[in-house]
Amino acid sequence: MKKGKLTSFVALSVLGLSLATPLAPTQTAQASTTTMPKSLRGTWYQYAGRGSGYDVTKVKSHTVTLYHLSAKGNAGHKYRFSAKKSGTYKLKVQRLHKGYGGTVYSFNPNQAVMWISHRKINGHKYRVMKSYLRQGYFSVSTKSKVAHVASYQYNGSNYMKQIGK
Repeated sequence: MKKGKLTSFVALSVLGLSLATPLAPTQTAQASTTTMPKSLRGTWYQYAGRGSGYDVTKVKSHTVTLYHLSAKGNAGHKYRFSAKKSGTYKLKVQRLHKGYGGTVYSFNPNQAVMWISHRKINGHKYRVMKSYLRQGYFSVSTKSKVAHVASYQYNGSNYMKQIGK
């Protein structure tokens, strides 16, 4: 008799687990992390215009630093996002791919999405980091200091498909 009770207990346990498993929430997007992808790491320069200098984005494995570098070489106020910080400056990286033209990365909800692409600037092809924040404006940064504004305004009907390309 004990063997029959044990068998029915095991059968009910397996049935209970199989019924509970589909009810568990499934996650469709990648969880937030604090590690920046290797493809985005490095120092990226965006030319700010004639005599204005460069906007610099330094991406390390667990830190993103944004600042302006004047034409004379002076660095402005640095905004550092890090895994060790809290609040607005805590680094949260998320990989996004639905609804875009390719895979993009977002760090912190109020910051731009970023991705790696290629772009011709002044007749030369560069590997660039593009970013998008809002209103069809795409920022383009290069690993070397290129004295040419490569950022652009997209006025097409489906700008979402341009993100990630």
